Amino acid sequence: MAGTLLGLGGISAAQEKEKSDADAQASPDGQTDPLKRPVSQKQKKQNAKALKAELTDHDKKWLNQDVLWIITDEERKAFMLLSNEEERENFIESFWQRRDPTPDTAENEFKEEHYRRIAYANEHFPAGIPGWKTDRGRIYIVFGPPDEIESHPSGGTYERPMEDGGGSTSTFPFEQWRYRYIEDIGQEVIIEFVDSCMCG
Repeated sequence: MAGTLLGLGGISAAQEKEKSDADAQASPDGQTDPLKRPVSQKQKKQNAKALKAELTDHDKKWLNQDVLWIITDEERKAFMLLSNEEERENFIESFWQRRDPTPDTAENEFKEEHYRRIAYANEHFPAGIPGWKTDRGRIYIVFGPPDEIESHPSGGTYERPMEDGGGSTSTFPFEQWRYRYIEDIGQEVIIEFVDSCMCG
């Protein structure tokens, strides 16, 4: 009769042990100890939302403006999990230190160049929004100034291939930026910006 022993009220010994283990994990108010039970996806989202709500205006600006185009997804996730201002300040400091090409000097050339690029983008590429938010601003901030710029502010004429019906058509205003080399991308990189709304 092993395994079929009954305890009080018809509960098997195995069920009694499970209940005893659950009672051991329960907190004094009868709820399961939150430190010992798995966190649901809903609770994870609520926790992340609460942490995000705790971000100061400075933290939000740093994350969503200053480094928006250069922070990695992993870094963004790690920053969002930080629980207090001291941790966030330490994170920001180490973020810039990791990118400093000359860590033995007082200046951080990467950080200085990054903020210079943002200022340049805001001055030269606004389009009803700050320049850092535009496509050209983003590319400039991430990759720096192009080696060559070919600008067609009034569009241009385009000869369509015969398989597309031939003839000529006009294009929207556009600008091409040429980079001789971009690390991790390659050589002779051409990025084209098209003004499809004709708004500048």
